[in-house]
Amino acid sequence: MPQIHPTFRSRQRRPAFEAVATFAIIAALLYLGAGIIVPVVLATLLAFALTPLVTWLNRRLHLPDPMAVILAVLLAASVLGGFVFLAGIQVARLAQELPAYQQTISAKIEGLQESLGGSVLLDRINNTIGDLSQQLSGPEEGEALPRGEPVPVTISNEIGPMGILTSVLGSIIGPVATVAIVTVFLIFLLMGRADLQERFIRLVGGGGYSKTNMAIADASKRVGRYLLIQLSINVTYGFIFGVGLWLIGVPSAVLWGLLIILFRYIPFVGALIIAVVPFMLAFAVDPGWNMLLMSVGLFLVLDLTTANAVEPRLYGSSTGVSAIAILLSAMFWATLWGPIGLILATPMTVCLVVIGRHLPQFQFLETLLGSEPVLSPPERLYQRMLKGDAEDAIDMTDEYVEEHGAGQYLREVMLPALHLANRELSDRPEALHQRRQLVQSFEAVLEEIAEADHTEHSNVLLVGGRSEIDECAARLLAITLDDAGVGSTVLPPVAVRQEAIGRLDLDGVDLVTLVFLGAVNRAQTRYVSRRIHRMAPRVKVVVCALSDEQRGETIETLHIDAIYRSMGDAVEGIADSANWLDKPPRGEPGKTRPFAGAGRGDDALGRAVQQVADSFAVPVATINLIEDERHMEEEDAFRLTRLVVDTGEPLVIHSETPNPLVGDNAYLQTNGVDLYAGAPLTLADGRCVGALVLLDYEPRAFSEDDVARLKEAAEDLVRRFAGI
Repeated sequence: MPQIHPTFRSRQRRPAFEAVATFAIIAALLYLGAGIIVPVVLATLLAFALTPLVTWLNRRLHLPDPMAVILAVLLAASVLGGFVFLAGIQVARLAQELPAYQQTISAKIEGLQESLGGSVLLDRINNTIGDLSQQLSGPEEGEALPRGEPVPVTISNEIGPMGILTSVLGSIIGPVATVAIVTVFLIFLLMGRADLQERFIRLVGGGGYSKTNMAIADASKRVGRYLLIQLSINVTYGFIFGVGLWLIGVPSAVLWGLLIILFRYIPFVGALIIAVVPFMLAFAVDPGWNMLLMSVGLFLVLDLTTANAVEPRLYGSSTGVSAIAILLSAMFWATLWGPIGLILATPMTVCLVVIGRHLPQFQFLETLLGSEPVLSPPERLYQRMLKGDAEDAIDMTDEYVEEHGAGQYLREVMLPALHLANRELSDRPEALHQRRQLVQSFEAVLEEIAEADHTEHSNVLLVGGRSEIDECAARLLAITLDDAGVGSTVLPPVAVRQEAIGRLDLDGVDLVTLVFLGAVNRAQTRYVSRRIHRMAPRVKVVVCALSDEQRGETIETLHIDAIYRSMGDAVEGIADSANWLDKPPRGEPGKTRPFAGAGRGDDALGRAVQQVADSFAVPVATINLIEDERHMEEEDAFRLTRLVVDTGEPLVIHSETPNPLVGDNAYLQTNGVDLYAGAPLTLADGRCVGALVLLDYEPRAFSEDDVARLKEAAEDLVRRFAGI
C-alpha cells in the first residue's frame, strides 16, 4: 500500500487550520473592539433604513443632500425621543402604583395555600420571604437585640454633592456617548454614501463592478425592507398588545405595548421576555384569575398569528436567511456583544448572505446561512434515490408535479438526475449496490408519477445501452412514448449481450432502440445492429444518445438506421417510425426509401430538382426530409420543414414580411435568404415525408400561381421518385 508523505498530510490540514485560526482572530477582534464596532454597525443599519427617506426628500421635495440627511436624522431622533419619553412616564406611574398591589398578592398566595391544603412548600416560601424582609429592614427603633448577638457596627461615609454628581454622570455618560457616536456616524454615512459605495466596490469588487454594485443594491434593498417591515409589524403588534391589555385592565398597558415593540427585535424570545411582566401584574392586581388568563390568551393568539401567518407573508424572501442561521447568529452575536448583539444579529446575517450570493469568494456564506435550497431539484432527487429514501423522493415528486406537471418533471428533474447518476456511479462491481438502490427508488418514483399503467407493446423495443441507469432512461422514454400514444417494451442491457441476443424475440417488432445516457458503445452498437438485421431484416435499429459525449457518432459510424440526440427527438422519430408498418425490408432488391439521397447527387433525382430550380429562376432547390440526420442537425431549417409537414400546406416566407407562424428564423437570417418557399412531399398513403424547398437570396415576388406550380412540382417528384 503506498505511503503518504508527511508533507502532503500537513498541506491537507493547513487550509482547515487557517480557516479556524482566521475565524478565531475575527471573533476576538469583534469582541475586543465592540466599543468601536457596535456604534459603526448601528449607524450602518440605520443608514440602510433612512436611505429611502433621504432619497425621497431629495427627489420629491428637491432638498439639498445635507439638508435632507439632517432632516431625516432629526425625524428619527424625534420618534426615538418620543418613545423614551412615553416609556419614562409609564415607568414613573407604575412605580407609584406598585405598593398598592402588595395586599392583593398576599391574599392570593394565602388563597393558594388554603386550596393546596397548607402546602409545606408555600409555608417555607412565606417564612423565607419574611426572614429576608426582616434582615434587610433591620431591627425597629427601640427593639432590643437578642442576647449574645454581636452589636452591629455601621461605618458611615457621607457623600458630598460632587460625589453624587460624579456617580450620576458616570451612569449616563456611556449611553449618551454611544448615542452621540452613532448619530455622527449616521450623518457622515448618509452624506458620503456614494463615495463609500465606490470605495467598497474598489476594495471588494476586484474589477467586478457589475456584481459588486448588484450586491450592494441587493443588500441595501433587503436590509432596508427587512427593517421597515419589522418596524411596521412591531408597531402594530405593540399597539394591539397595549390596547388589549388596557381593555383587560392591566396597569401601565401603554408601557408594555411600547417595550414589546423594542424587545421584538430580539429573535424568538424578545416578546416573551417583556410579556412576563404584565402577566405578573395581572396576577398581582386581580383578586381572581380572569385578568391573568386573558392576558396570556391575548399574547398567545397575537404572537402565534404574527409568527405563523403575518411575518412569512410580509417577509417572503426579503431576508433569504434560514431559521437555524438566525438562531445561531443570535447566539453568536449575543455572546460577543450582549443584548445589543441580539438586535443586530438578523440584519448583519442578511448582509452576509447577500454578499455570499453575489461575490464568488464569499459564496460559502450563502451556503451556510441562506434559506434557498443549496441543491437543485435534480440533485435533491438524485441524493434521495442514492440513499434509498424513496418516501422523501415521492413527496418531493408530488410537490413538483402538482406545480409544474408530470412531463416537465420527467424532462427537467428525473432525466438530469439520471445524468448525475451516470457520471458518478460507474458500471464496475463495487458500485453495484448503489446502482441497485438507486434503481429501486427510481422505480418507486416512476410508479408514483405515471398517470396510467405502462402499455407494453412488442412493436417497439427499448433497451438500456450499458447499465441499469441506461435502462432507467429507457423507462422514462417509454412513459413519454405512452403520452404520445406509442406502446413499447423495456428490456435490460443484458438482453442484447452476446450470450442472450440470440434468444431475443423479434416477432412483430418493427423498431429496436438502444438508449445511452453516457458515451455510446460503438462496438456493442454495431454488433447489436448487425445481429438484429441478420435475425430480422425488416427491423430498424436506432440509438437514443442523451448525452453530449461523442457527438461525432453518426448513423454511418454506428451502422444503424437513425440516431436521436434528445428525448423529444427520440419520441418524435420513434412515433413516426412505429406508424410506418409497411416499410420495405432492409436491403430488398429494387426497393429504396422515398427520395433516397434527397437529390443532392448527380443522379436522376438531383437533375430533376435542379430543373425545378431553373423553372422558378431561383439559385437553390432542395428536398428536405424529416428523417434526414444531416437536416435534423440544422434545428432552425428542420423547424421549417416540420411546419410544412405538420400543416400539409405550402409555406412561403419573405424577409420583408415575415410569416406569423415562423417569426424570426436564424437559418434564414444567417444565410441571407430573402425567399423561402416549401411544398409538402406527400406519398400515396398520405404520409408527408418532407418538403420541396426553393431558396432565393434576392427579394422577389411569389404569387399564388407560383405556389400552385410548386405544389405540382412536388407531386411530380413524388410520382417519379417516391417508389416503395
